[in-house]
Amino acid sequence: MTVKGIAIVSLSTLTGMTIAIIANFFILDKILIPDPCYYHNHKTNIIFDMFYDLPAHEGFHPYPTIFNFIFTIALGGMCGYVFSSKKIRIL
Repeated sequence: MTVKGIAIVSLSTLTGMTIAIIANFFILDKILIPDPCYYHNHKTNIIFDMFYDLPAHEGFHPYPTIFNFIFTIALGGMCGYVFSSKKIRIL
């Protein structure tokens, strides 16, 4: 692989990660959790517990877990990598 190919893969992967973080923490969170105080009196399910925690320092409002962050980064990186590998084949 050439230096140009490595640069395209690296930049596409970083761009995918950045877009995934922005989409997850600024758009998707607002859609999935419109009322954070809802969880004061209601139970959560196992899927919710994997991606969000209800810590005391956040007033028992949903807060993303480490798994949520790692999953978001990995998914964004894979999407960027797939996009760059398709682009390199076209070039």
